[in-house]
Amino acid sequence: MARLFFLVSGENPTLPFSEVKSILSAEGYGYHILGELSQLLRVEADAKCAEAVKFRSALARECCLEIFCCGAVVNEIISSAERVDFAEFLSSGETFAVRVFRVRGASPHISCLALERIIGGIIFRGVRDTKVYLKNPNKTFVGILTDNMFFFGLRLAEIKHKDLSERRPRRRVFFHPSALTAKIA
Repeated sequence: MARLFFLVSGENPTLPFSEVKSILSAEGYGYHILGELSQLLRVEADAKCAEAVKFRSALARECCLEIFCCGAVVNEIISSAERVDFAEFLSSGETFAVRVFRVRGASPHISCLALERIIGGIIFRGVRDTKVYLKNPNKTFVGILTDNMFFFGLRLAEIKHKDLSERRPRRRVFFHPSALTAKIA
C-alpha cells in the first residue's frame, strides 16, 4: 500500500472525491482515505490503481505517489525536499521536471515558479547524471499548494480530458440530441 494523492476538478465540492472512491471500489482496490482537502484526495492504496482511475475518471486531473507533505512555508518545503533521497524515484540518465500548482489561490505569498526551480535544483544535485527536460521528461514531480499545506509527489498518471471530448455525442457515428456526454455519464 502506497500513499497517493489525486488532484481533482473543482467543478463540484463532493462529486470528484466520490468518483475516485467509486472507481477504486469498482475496480476492487482496497484503500484507506487519509484526507480530503480543497481539490485534493489523499488515499493509501495500491499504486497500480492510478491506471484504473486514469482510464475511467472524468473529474480527476492527476494521480501522484506522495513523497512528502508539509506546511505551506518555503523554508519547511525546502528542508523537507532536502531530506528526501530522490535516487529512489529517479535513475541515473533519466530526465525530470518539477511542476507546482496552486489550488484556489492557496498560499499567494509563495511563487510556484521559484519553488519549481528550488526543488528542481535539489533533485538535480541529489541524483547523478540526471537532466531537466521540461517538454517531455521521463519523470514528473508534482507539488500542490492547498489549504495551507504542500504535497509533493511523483506523477503516476495524468488524466487528459481530450479523450473525453473525442467521445462526445456529436463525434459519434449516430447522434441523438438527448445523448449524455461522457463526462456526465
